[in-house]
Amino acid sequence: MVLCASPEYLKIHGVPKKLEDLEAHRYLHYSYMNVETKGQIYKYLKTKQFKERSVFHSNNGDVLVEAAIAGGGLILQPTFIASEALSTGKLVVVLPEYEPNPLWLYAVYAHRKLLPHKVRCFIDFMTDYYGTPPYWDENI
Repeated sequence: MVLCASPEYLKIHGVPKKLEDLEAHRYLHYSYMNVETKGQIYKYLKTKQFKERSVFHSNNGDVLVEAAIAGGGLILQPTFIASEALSTGKLVVVLPEYEPNPLWLYAVYAHRKLLPHKVRCFIDFMTDYYGTPPYWDENI
C-alpha cells in the first residue's frame, strides 16, 4: 500500500512532509477501507474529520488511480493497482516512511501431510508468480 499523487497535483499543492501536512490536501477515498489495519497512515486517514473532507469516494481502485493521475488528489492504494502509474511517473509516492504494513496473500489448507499434489502445485505456482517482491513492485 502506498500513498501517492500525480506530480502535477504535488506541484500545485506541495509535497506533504509529515502526516499533519495531509490536512491541506484533497484525499480520494477508497470506500471499502474499513478494515482494521496497522499503520499510522491508516489511522490518520480514517479519522472522522479527514473522511468527511474526502473529495471523492469510490469502491474501485482503478477509478481512484485515474482520478489521482488527473490531479484529483492523494490516494492510498495497493501497488498492484497503482504500479503502472508509479513506474511510468504518472504517480509518485508520498510519505514513504509512513507506508502501511503490507497486505499478504495466504493459502489455507487442511494439513501438510494430506496435501493433494495439485494444491501443492498451485501454491508453488502462486509463490513463483507473485514472488518477493511481486513482479508489479520490481519497477517502482
